[in-house]
Amino acid sequence: MTEQYQTLAAYYDRIMADIDYPAWADFYRTCFDKYDCTVRRILDLACGTGSITVPLACAGYDVTGLDLSAEMLTLAEEKAERAHVRIRLSEQNIALFDAGRGYDAAICSFDGYNYLTKASDVTSSFARVYESLNDGGLFIFDVSTPYKYENILSDNAYVYEYDDLFLSWQNYFNRKSGLCDFYLTFFLKNGAVWHRVDEYQRQRRYPLPRLRKMAEAAGFTVLETVSDLNFAPVDKTSERAFFLCKK
Repeated sequence: MTEQYQTLAAYYDRIMADIDYPAWADFYRTCFDKYDCTVRRILDLACGTGSITVPLACAGYDVTGLDLSAEMLTLAEEKAERAHVRIRLSEQNIALFDAGRGYDAAICSFDGYNYLTKASDVTSSFARVYESLNDGGLFIFDVSTPYKYENILSDNAYVYEYDDLFLSWQNYFNRKSGLCDFYLTFFLKNGAVWHRVDEYQRQRRYPLPRLRKMAEAAGFTVLETVSDLNFAPVDKTSERAFFLCKK
């Protein structure tokens, strides 16, 4: 069984093709304007294949992306080259990173903190983000909500089928521990031959009030929480929650 994203990285953008990445980048820019924050340097935590990192760089920001997956960072670098923009990329665990200081904003998109399955790692990351930001800097991150784990992911299975790929994605959610295990089985076509690769991932459900307390304990002021790019409020059936925080 391969490490997380070692195989998935190559197919991640295809599977996530329905995501409007430019809209996400615009959401962050709207947050900067809404809270009157002058942003030049951005730290993109768990940046993945750079689908938000690169659009922000194209918009003129100086962006540094961190990710634990070397395979994902390679794809991010290729995207930046095709877009003719320069980004800084570093293979680091967001729980223990050191990216220097002087950032005006930090972002973490698409459940990056749910992948930190120890609360102490989330606490560590929040503290490091705080130290990386200038006074008045913004920290924006999102998580999958408890509702999503309990009702959408739960113990469900998902299938993705393409000409050269068949992927079975099986979830197992433990309500008591809050841990959700993902078992991914890839069937990859190479010429006339298909071969199988298995990959495992794990996330943790975090109650939203607990995340607020952890952010505040790190020194942040939580300005608001929203459920979507249109700033809709979080309710009991929201599947995602964005935390907009300020140093």
